[in-house]
Amino acid sequence: MYFPQTLRILSAGALLALMAALAVGGARAAQDVHPAEAPASVRSLRALVDHYRVVTWKYQRAAKLHRTPTSYSYRRSSDRDYLQWTIDRWTRLAYEARRATLVRIHRRLDVSFAPAPALRAPLYRRLTYSRALTLKLRKIYPGKVTRSFASARAANDRATLRLWQARSATAAFAVVAHARPKAAFEPLPAWLRDAFLCIHSYEGAWTSNTGNGYYGGLQMDWSFMRRYGADYVRQWGSADNWPVEAQLAAAVRAHRSGRGFTPWPNTARACGLL
Repeated sequence: MYFPQTLRILSAGALLALMAALAVGGARAAQDVHPAEAPASVRSLRALVDHYRVVTWKYQRAAKLHRTPTSYSYRRSSDRDYLQWTIDRWTRLAYEARRATLVRIHRRLDVSFAPAPALRAPLYRRLTYSRALTLKLRKIYPGKVTRSFASARAANDRATLRLWQARSATAAFAVVAHARPKAAFEPLPAWLRDAFLCIHSYEGAWTSNTGNGYYGGLQMDWSFMRRYGADYVRQWGSADNWPVEAQLAAAVRAHRSGRGFTPWPNTARACGLL
């Protein structure tokens, strides 16, 4: 601002003091603005897009979401505004995919997670959350965390944030792929277990969900799941999310209800069960 009448009556010392105060105030105002996530160079901007794209895709795979497509046009662009827009877009996608993955893990394993900080929360909060999330996931699978892993840091705080974001996505995918609930299932008769394992060998993968209305390793539809596995549906959703023992238990319930192996006429016949 320009105040000509005021400046005429100020002494030189007072004028210098006023200018210093304005400079300090401007610096404080700048500090109140959340710093941009992106580094300065175009190369670094492109690398940051790559980082959030990879994190997004890994979480989307863990959550069984369709992978967001990309033309990789950002790798050829030098437009900083476009690159920053692309960073923001992939960052939002990564956060949404992470949320979907944690919901899936909660449903399957009955594990609760702390609320995530806001998308534009202070860097230290996002870093602390990503690290804590990674360690919790690693304690689920493979079940241990080494001291060197837990204390890892990168060149600076922003690089450390990206390190733990990438690690949390990898850890979440490992939990989805390998961790099993610590539920107690009733022991199955060996001959029935073997019979349904044979049927499974002609059906889908235990995690099968091909969009044909049938789920899991014994290809159960929703009517079958609700009738013989309602407790599992409440806990995990469709059968492709159930542990193997739950899928077998539901099949045995159907068998004991009097239906025998008739829900699987072709594959049961191939196993010599009909």
